Amino acid sequence: MTTLPHFLDNVPGPWPETPCRERPDLFVDSSRTTPLKETATKAKALCTQCPVREACATYAIRNDYRDGIWGGLTADERDQLTRERATATDRPS
Repeated sequence: MTTLPHFLDNVPGPWPETPCRERPDLFVDSSRTTPLKETATKAKALCTQCPVREACATYAIRNDYRDGIWGGLTADERDQLTRERATATDRPS
């Protein structure tokens, strides 16, 4: 069973309805840090339609959330994005 407060309530911005509001169980599973592959695939599909996808991922990265799908990314994918951003920033112009 999944129980959680709505995890997007803290994402900054005046966001109306997001696809995950109807299915929060797909994004964070209280019994697992990383959702099952099938669940993650469904969550990511909903994220592709979301108007706040980038803000959601950025919020999770800035706050070092280690669980669930945020902005269509798993924790490992968020880590990879962080490394890629750091590498891009470190390159001379």
